[in-house]
Amino acid sequence: MLTVKLIIGVGQTKPLSSDSVVPLGAIVIKGFETGSERRSVPASVSVFGIKELQRFDGQSFVAVLNTAPGVRMEERSPGSYRLSVRGSLLRSPFGIRNVKVYLDDFILTDAGGNSYLNLLDVHAVSSVEIIKGPAGSIYGTGTGGVVNLSTNASFPVSDSGKKYDRLTLQLGGGSYGQFSQHMTWQVAGPRSSLTIRQGHYQSDGYRSNSRMNRNLLQADWSTRYGKGNTLRAFMLLSGLAYRTPGGLTLAQQLADPRQARPGTATLPSAETQRAGVRNTTGLFGISDTRQIHAKWQIRTAITGAVTDFENPFISNYEQRAEVNLGVRSILTYRDKWGFGDIGWISGFEWQRGFYRIDSSGNAAGEPSGAKVRDRIKALQTFAFTQAELRLGTAWLLQAGISLNRFEYNLDRTEGLPQYPNTDISFDLQAAPRIAINYQPLRSVSLHASLTRGFSPPSIAEVRPSAGGFATGLQAERGWSHEAGVKGSAVRNRVQFDLTVFRFDLKEAIVRRTDASGAEFFVNAGDTRQQGIELFTEGYPVNRTDDGAWLRKLRLWSSITASDFRFGEYAVNNTSFKGKRLTGVPQRVYVAGMDVHLKKGFYVHTTFNHTGRLPLTDANDVYADAYDLWQMRAGWKGIVRSWKVEVYVGGDNLTNNLYSLGNDLNAFGRRFYNPAPARNFFGGLIFSP
Repeated sequence: MLTVKLIIGVGQTKPLSSDSVVPLGAIVIKGFETGSERRSVPASVSVFGIKELQRFDGQSFVAVLNTAPGVRMEERSPGSYRLSVRGSLLRSPFGIRNVKVYLDDFILTDAGGNSYLNLLDVHAVSSVEIIKGPAGSIYGTGTGGVVNLSTNASFPVSDSGKKYDRLTLQLGGGSYGQFSQHMTWQVAGPRSSLTIRQGHYQSDGYRSNSRMNRNLLQADWSTRYGKGNTLRAFMLLSGLAYRTPGGLTLAQQLADPRQARPGTATLPSAETQRAGVRNTTGLFGISDTRQIHAKWQIRTAITGAVTDFENPFISNYEQRAEVNLGVRSILTYRDKWGFGDIGWISGFEWQRGFYRIDSSGNAAGEPSGAKVRDRIKALQTFAFTQAELRLGTAWLLQAGISLNRFEYNLDRTEGLPQYPNTDISFDLQAAPRIAINYQPLRSVSLHASLTRGFSPPSIAEVRPSAGGFATGLQAERGWSHEAGVKGSAVRNRVQFDLTVFRFDLKEAIVRRTDASGAEFFVNAGDTRQQGIELFTEGYPVNRTDDGAWLRKLRLWSSITASDFRFGEYAVNNTSFKGKRLTGVPQRVYVAGMDVHLKKGFYVHTTFNHTGRLPLTDANDVYADAYDLWQMRAGWKGIVRSWKVEVYVGGDNLTNNLYSLGNDLNAFGRRFYNPAPARNFFGGLIFSP
């Protein structure tokens, strides 16, 4: 079978049915390795499927993940991602840290604590799960949470004995020079399948010095053997390059939000220095899922990654060669006993990273001057076990714990000042979790949990880009308390998920910058992070009658109310006790309306209100609140046996001036990275 899609703007792998209501309990969650329905999982988990991932422009995760309560994803320029889950952004000037990321069974987060999420193509992801808060009892280090990405590369193996073949082609375009091209080829036989993806994306960016270019090749092969066993091989090659325009002062943003960071008397401009990132990465994996007994299953995945990374910055030039290896193995036992169902999940994860990091001066985008070369080794291992007991349909009890070991070896092989070969080893850390879920009614469940989190400093914090070793940094740690209620009413037409939590963090790691803009990190003290998260959706209208002019009306909202404050927290003998946590808005409200009309017409609108947020630990500067309107409208139908979709969309429709990613505690008060002004996209999809 041959499928060809021509897309200008954004597309999806196939048109989705608009006539069904998916009950909250019908969504199966992978988190905590239980494979339970969403309502039965004693944790706060946000889930996004194809429908949500393709609801906006389809080119990044940002707008999608920002619809989840408690989650804030930022993009300071195309490709420059940051992800905050319940305030975990404090220590991340760029990139994704303190949040563990998995791609199916493979470990995307490296041994040094960094996740290159911007290497991925949204079109190759079929679902995203976000576990909010510490999840170390199963996933090891990290106090922010866990992101589980699933690909849609697993093509259904043909059971008819016939070979199954499909080719998909996509083109896209939009404002500010946005262009994308994607190809997917899938073939399947009686026992095996192969998926190959190729993609290209580019954008000139809204600001000067913010263009982006990414090329990707991905292959996924799987085969069935024996009874219920699967062997899988995975490969991802991604080449990413993007420029970084740099932060602006408030006056500069108001004068010209599209400018890059200008030069000063002591430092050149971002454009002169060709500030940006170049990342070429190969990710390889093989996994085996084996049913060794009717009650026992073992799943093992081996991941390897090789990265060539360059970052010309305003004041320095960093080059990294990285090699990472990882193994994750899980043994699962499930059985029915007289008093209920039991489960036992145990396993281990091992990661080893080797990093060669060079730092020098930057002369118009080329390394110059004296060079410093460091070699760093990172070792991260943990073993975990979790028991769960289900009593009837009402009660689910979970108890788990992991033991974590983390260490670095730092060796300066070239350059001054000299540092002796140094080992940094963190004490063996236990990360326990106890959770309970009670379902008094078929449509309502209550859950509560107590969890301990642990997060050592990442390589980018122990060895920042300007050079030097921060050997005195301590690991963050803390206890999280969480309770919530999930449910539905009116025959699943109204659904809700409410969570309250408190997380007390010790030894918080905070970013600082010096006069040249070079960053460094310190342990500044304690934080108290508590809040309320609520997601609701309702279907006042949901008809399957083709004659009805209004087929479906979906209303949904996401509310985050945060009270995050510093506890005993001081920098340079200045106390910030009681101040609001830097970079976290107190209130975020996101709402949407999806209207599906007769003859296949639809309109999706989204409103995002993000409250003002402090830009410094002293809370003496705040970013203003902003309102964001987004829309997508179109038509789906059949033309001569072809499925056709035509649509248009827009972002920031009221043309607000706002920053989607601020530089916190920035020297010279260069806090602001203006987001794109009003912009549009459109699309056309053909599918036979």
